[in-house]
Amino acid sequence: MPEEVKIKICGIKTPQMAQKAVESGADLLGMVFYPPSPRFLSDETAAGLVASLTGLERKPGLVGLFVNVPIDEMAAIAGQYGLDYLQLSGDETPEQVAEITAVRPVIRALRLPAEIDPAAALELAAPFGSLPGVTLLLDTHKQGMYGGTGQTGDWQAARAIAQKYPALLAGGLNPENVGQAVGQVQPWGVDVSSGVEQSGSPGVKDPLKIEQFCRAARSGLATYRK
Repeated sequence: MPEEVKIKICGIKTPQMAQKAVESGADLLGMVFYPPSPRFLSDETAAGLVASLTGLERKPGLVGLFVNVPIDEMAAIAGQYGLDYLQLSGDETPEQVAEITAVRPVIRALRLPAEIDPAAALELAAPFGSLPGVTLLLDTHKQGMYGGTGQTGDWQAARAIAQKYPALLAGGLNPENVGQAVGQVQPWGVDVSSGVEQSGSPGVKDPLKIEQFCRAARSGLATYRK
């Protein structure tokens, strides 16, 4: 069982929401460098967001989200913004992921079917989870989408993976269900984007939901320990 659960708030777009996430207890902030996403950051916006974190008493880890981007381009962006992790949400192979870990530690998105046998889930996870420097992000598969589906996945399958590999649980998490998810899956961390946004406004974070999510995630692990 993890000693504490890491909290990643993904799709942060403004300095105000970045600081709110850190104040609420988020450990990782996700910065989206995938142009089709409503959470995509321009160079100017990304620079302003990173600059706003300077001087904070507790600096979060910065995660850059990429989809099928060449390694040299990711390396340049990582250096430009001081990224701590590269999140790969595309079609990268295990061989490519292993190469990219030489640049930064990798968070590899693994899109699981909504219903999958734990043994089958472990088989899908093994080629990436067994690589040094890789944390798995367990999301729910939706045809034609590279993550961010907002659909809840199979927590039994996720638990099987989290017991063997470092894993961030994602997919349909929100302040109402994250405590239960943490208690059931016992992941290294949890990842949320749409679950802490204003209803009907992709990319627009809700400060109250961020605060509630972080509190519920931590209380879920504490409740399980009891």
